[in-house]
Amino acid sequence: MFGETQLSPRRLELCSRENASRVASRLFEHKRRPVAVIRTGDPLKPFHVTDEGPGGAHIEVELRA
Repeated sequence: MFGETQLSPRRLELCSRENASRVASRLFEHKRRPVAVIRTGDPLKPFHVTDEGPGGAHIEVELRA
């Protein structure tokens, strides 16, 4: 179909697991409640950070107090 999507260096940085972990740490420090980094399978947004129950999702990292 469309072939492989070319991502800019900035997009690659924002989509990284390291960036998701930084966001999760900041959210955890701010809200003081469990936070999870979830793998989505979407190449444009491979990780999702949430403070809501991930319920059966592909959890990469979970921060708890």
